[in-house]
Amino acid sequence: QVLLVILIRFIQFFLFLGIYKKPFLLALPTPLVNLGEKVTLECRSEIMFDTFILTSHKTGTIKGSFKLSAEHCHGGSQANFSIGPVTSDDAGTYTCYGSFNHSPYEWSESSDPIDIKITGLYKKPSLSALLGPVLISGENVTLSCISDHQFDMFHLSIEGVPLGQGLPAMQSHNGTFKAKFLLGPVIQTGNYRCYGSFSNSSHVWSSPSDPWYFSVTGKKASHRDLIFYNHGLLYILIRLSFYMMVFLLIFLIHSWCHAKRNVHQEGSECHLSSMRN
Repeated sequence: QVLLVILIRFIQFFLFLGIYKKPFLLALPTPLVNLGEKVTLECRSEIMFDTFILTSHKTGTIKGSFKLSAEHCHGGSQANFSIGPVTSDDAGTYTCYGSFNHSPYEWSESSDPIDIKITGLYKKPSLSALLGPVLISGENVTLSCISDHQFDMFHLSIEGVPLGQGLPAMQSHNGTFKAKFLLGPVIQTGNYRCYGSFSNSSHVWSSPSDPWYFSVTGKKASHRDLIFYNHGLLYILIRLSFYMMVFLLIFLIHSWCHAKRNVHQEGSECHLSSMRN
């Protein structure tokens, strides 16, 4: 009889899963959590749920489930799940659901998943760039992440938020391991950091590199702008050349007139001298 009840509840659980609009899951302050620190997973919805359920997944299977009573505020509901001080076991993918007390087996759709990465388990890599900290809008830049640890992957973040899925590590001739991240033409202003990880524990990362700050300013000239600029420059050069030619012509005429006047004066002086004699 107990097995029958469990089977019925199991069927009910999957039968009524996803009948309400999915809630929203957010990691505070960021989804990158240093070893020993705490993170809050905030599950909220426009629907006035009574309960929120947080599930953690690792390697594709549900590792744990937590329930909290919802708080009603601002025309919606939410629950804050506090996790920590974190260890490597807390790394993984988390989702949340909403439900009502009168129908606890009727869950909402799953929230979009959020990946919690635990950092600080390995020595930090170094991050460098060929360009300076001030970039022109539309400009491309390459960030190099380098480590003497034999990492499989390197990852990049901005202000604690991961960017993309990471890049495989490549071994250099000097024995170090690195990856090059190409950014642009749209680059966010902020502090960039990189991390190393191993393929068998993709949610566990190294300590973050020292930050590399980028600020974006101005506007990169388009091809059309360059054409207008070149035409304008050519127009200025032509006008300048014209004025120089006019000035040179005036100078030559003035010099010629001055020379002619001198010759005439010398001839007059010679004529007067001969008359006196």
